Amino acid sequence: MKLPRASVPIALASAVSLTAQVLFSLLMLRLFTPQAVGEFSIISQVAFFWMTLALAQSPLSLLADLHRHPIQALWAALGASLLRLGCLMPLAWMGVHLSGLALIGQTLAWAALLALLQLGWYLAQPLTLKTASVKSIAVGRAMPPLIALAVAGLAGILWPQAGATGLLLAAAAGYAAGALWLLPLRRSASLPDRYGASLSLEPAVARADDRSMTLRLAHTAIDALTGTAILLLWQRSHGAAEVGFLAVVLRLLGFVPAVIHTAWAQVLLAEGSSRRQSAVMAGLLGALLVAALALACNFALRMQWLSSAWAGVLPYLLPLALWQGVACMTAAFSHLPFQQGRARTYSYMAMGFDALQLLVLCAPLVFGLTLSTAEHVWYLAGASAAGLFGFVLWLVRLATPAQGSLSSRS
Repeated sequence: MKLPRASVPIALASAVSLTAQVLFSLLMLRLFTPQAVGEFSIISQVAFFWMTLALAQSPLSLLADLHRHPIQALWAALGASLLRLGCLMPLAWMGVHLSGLALIGQTLAWAALLALLQLGWYLAQPLTLKTASVKSIAVGRAMPPLIALAVAGLAGILWPQAGATGLLLAAAAGYAAGALWLLPLRRSASLPDRYGASLSLEPAVARADDRSMTLRLAHTAIDALTGTAILLLWQRSHGAAEVGFLAVVLRLLGFVPAVIHTAWAQVLLAEGSSRRQSAVMAGLLGALLVAALALACNFALRMQWLSSAWAGVLPYLLPLALWQGVACMTAAFSHLPFQQGRARTYSYMAMGFDALQLLVLCAPLVFGLTLSTAEHVWYLAGASAAGLFGFVLWLVRLATPAQGSLSSRS
């Protein structure tokens, strides 16, 4: 599998970041109660929902639009994202209120801080991909999770009574470190584009994000709403401890498809190359890593290396591993729609998948079905895996030149 020139160091940095994420999850299992993890997961998910809706997929558009100067594009994206962040505060307050957590004002303040800092880090990543050295890109990916891990470890050991506050401080410290990579915005707009001078574009390929702002906002809103609804409805159905089990496994296993997207798909978008045949291998390697992480967690629990309070994680491992394993394949091919003029179709299909997840998640409540936690997680994960598999089939067709015409438009 031939890798793009920036993928190896970024993949290594992503491996460091993944290790830090795994250790962070293990620290949560070891040093914090399920109640604290559940509260932290809800607040961080509300912040993520708020932040992603404010971004409206600006980082992905900045990577796909190779004709725009990165610094000027970042200024425009940052201003628009901050404006949307402020306008969306009532929606964030509603999410906090629906969570059922006490101290709504304090919870909203934490969510606002995490959303603002995370927004900065997410915008800094496409900036570095296009303007910074490979070393700077790698450090910018690896440092934030390492700092979050260190702060969480110190909080768990020196301030165990802090509970969710210690985890929130750790997350804020990590995102703040990542946002520092926005400092090049202070430089002149003449900063050279790292890839623009040497990029050789295929003439038939529309390498740009041709979606309207309305479609980008709709895609982002449904995506973020689905991720938040999963945790909020799980909290309502099964309690904070169970949402802690669900969140920690999703955090652990879901980081693998996220790494594939950042160290593979985003790099290919920034470089303007596709590597269609290698995408299959990238996705399969990710799926194997998901399986290995699930097995390692199962082994650690059965060997009683972790607190017995976390024994409830076991029913979540296999179904969520299936879900995230298929997600790795989706991530490996996710750059192709933007390189083949199919970004709008990509958004419509992604929103269809989100709608399927919401329907599956709400059906037991709407129809009064009584499901155990284990049955419910299999129900959700199985439907999610099936939906993503259909998504993968469409992406694989795009990877076949005979099916995915480079000049096609949706």
